Amino acid sequence: MALKFCQRIFRGFGNHTIPEKGCKHLLDIMYRTGYQRPITRARQDNDWNFIRNAKELKEAGIKFKKREGSSRLFDVVFLENGTIEIPCLKIYDKTESLFRNLVAYEQCSRRKHLYVTNYTTLMDCLINTQEDVQILRHSGIIENGLGDDGMVCSLFNNLCKNVILSQRRHFCYNKVFDGVKEHYNRKRNVWMAKLKHDYFNSPWALLSFLAAVALLLFTLVQTVFTVMSYFQKD
Repeated sequence: MALKFCQRIFRGFGNHTIPEKGCKHLLDIMYRTGYQRPITRARQDNDWNFIRNAKELKEAGIKFKKREGSSRLFDVVFLENGTIEIPCLKIYDKTESLFRNLVAYEQCSRRKHLYVTNYTTLMDCLINTQEDVQILRHSGIIENGLGDDGMVCSLFNNLCKNVILSQRRHFCYNKVFDGVKEHYNRKRNVWMAKLKHDYFNSPWALLSFLAAVALLLFTLVQTVFTVMSYFQKD
């Protein structure tokens, strides 16, 4: 009954069993049944707990996709093809209070792995404006039961205020953050993404781009033949 209650309030925990020992209250049950074991890979940088927002990452060619087949809400991965896969989060009126209680529970529990805090840190990085929420919503990652993207934005922007973050080696999304930063810092990825956005976003833009390339090639060929004919005369 307790597990069904947790599943109704916090969608995405999946069908798990409650540990026989150690659960003291409902928050503890939700915490134990919903976490993701950490993936640790330390890197010495000053902004290890920071990545760009969804709009900037999208402009750099990073794609967002709803993660299928995972029963863990916090099971976020970054793939080699530049895609961040995040399980769907359904946001309702009680979501903010639930997250606040779970974050407060972690902050007072003296645990090394702050799974919920790490997740809210990730979402806070991705969401700065309503446009970021819209990108995640269109990708199927967020289901907004509040009706207003601005409310979702405020929710995550306020959750991490005055919160102590994990130590670097215990941060759950080390691998995700490292992969995103490596992809974002490659200029080629940014240029390709900008090229697709500016010239390949519609058939007319593509035709204009091809026409410009063809005109450039014809001009180059004409110049070469002109120079060759000049030297042949001499």
